[in-house]
Amino acid sequence: MNEFELIRIASRIFSTDRQDVIVGPGEDDCAVVEINGKNIVLTADVLHEKTDFPEGIKAEEIGHLSLAVNLSDLAAMGAKPLYFIHTVTLSRKWINEFEDMMKGMKKLAERYGVAVVGGDIDFGDELSIAGFAVGVADRFVTQSGAKPGEFVCLTGPLGKAQLSLEQLFSGMSREKIAYPESLFTPEPRVREGMEVAKHAGAMTDISDSLAISLHLIAEKSRVGIEIRSDLLPLDHLTPYVGEEKALELFLYSGGDYELVYTSNECTHGFVIGRVVEEKGVRIDGEEIEFRGYMHKPD
Repeated sequence: MNEFELIRIASRIFSTDRQDVIVGPGEDDCAVVEINGKNIVLTADVLHEKTDFPEGIKAEEIGHLSLAVNLSDLAAMGAKPLYFIHTVTLSRKWINEFEDMMKGMKKLAERYGVAVVGGDIDFGDELSIAGFAVGVADRFVTQSGAKPGEFVCLTGPLGKAQLSLEQLFSGMSREKIAYPESLFTPEPRVREGMEVAKHAGAMTDISDSLAISLHLIAEKSRVGIEIRSDLLPLDHLTPYVGEEKALELFLYSGGDYELVYTSNECTHGFVIGRVVEEKGVRIDGEEIEFRGYMHKPD
């Protein structure tokens, strides 16, 4: 089973009809609950050394990533991040690097006004960091609000992280890969998400792939999405790979912390297509696969 199948199981078990739970388990990037008339946005994520930390990553960058992945989920719903709690499982090789990890986390937290208010520290065979983030939103945006006729927009170009990871796997040093910052210290689009939330119909982040994100929006909104290849900028990838590979990276690679949203106006980023009535997700009329980065057991 992959993570999406497991999420469906957990969502069925924990489904609730409580009035204060506005967005429940498995419905979107985050849960939303109402507390004292405010929309409180909640999310959690976990990173593991073997599957999530590229070779050569520095301790400070691990701290950055562990917070960034959670902030990206909050950004995907237009929330202002407020608080963060971490649970760190340290393996022996990382114990002396713990302080630098926390400094990396703090640096990113301060950039977005996030208070890191505690956590837990344990020891194990593999480094992992689980995080829980809390935000607030005047108007939150889900994956289910896209309407036919809206533009489909991206906040930035895609494929940089996966291109750099593949270069790293090929034997390149981290100093020579194309986009080390996209791989080691991706920037969550927090401010963009809060601005776009004022007018977007649907929105999500692209941590798994553009293809997966578009399918989630189309399925939950009960619409179709038509993408045009001539609207996809590939010039940041084509100096390193051919056009066919560049398009593959743009559509199906994970690790990019950009946002995709639907709206009648594209205020941040650029248009890549339209929401249509006919179900499915297509590029130039051809079906886009539901494919990208998915957690699976070994």
